[in-house]
Amino acid sequence: MLMTADIKMQIEAIKNPGRMFLIDYGKTVLLTDGYKGPYIEKAKALINLEQIRHTETVKDDFNPQSMEIDKLTRTRHLIVTSSGKVACRFDTNTGEQIWVRNDWVKEFKNAFSYATDKTRKAIIPIGINGERLGIILCLHVDDIES
Repeated sequence: MLMTADIKMQIEAIKNPGRMFLIDYGKTVLLTDGYKGPYIEKAKALINLEQIRHTETVKDDFNPQSMEIDKLTRTRHLIVTSSGKVACRFDTNTGEQIWVRNDWVKEFKNAFSYATDKTRKAIIPIGINGERLGIILCLHVDDIES
């Protein structure tokens, strides 16, 4: 069985329910630790979603039904952050560079393409059928010398 991001986050929610937040979008919820999170259909959830803290602070920012997205191209550029984590770069059609932690991107192994929201705050992995799998928040990167 492929250990997808939604399964991993549900396991993490069982282990550490105090670290997780839930944002409800009707039939779909976003289960997040504040940095990344998968969209999960309520009917397919393996855990009791009522036991996870609900938040309303970013509800409209990442609504999968109304989010405007732009396609991204994943590049081969990598950097090591000051904390020792590896970050990978995505480029937009307009030439903007967006950086995210590589280990967070790897959690969405079943993604076929990537997009970003109009505010460029997050990377959205896209599945084979065009469904949005979740979000990965971006890193702020300053002064990269080639």
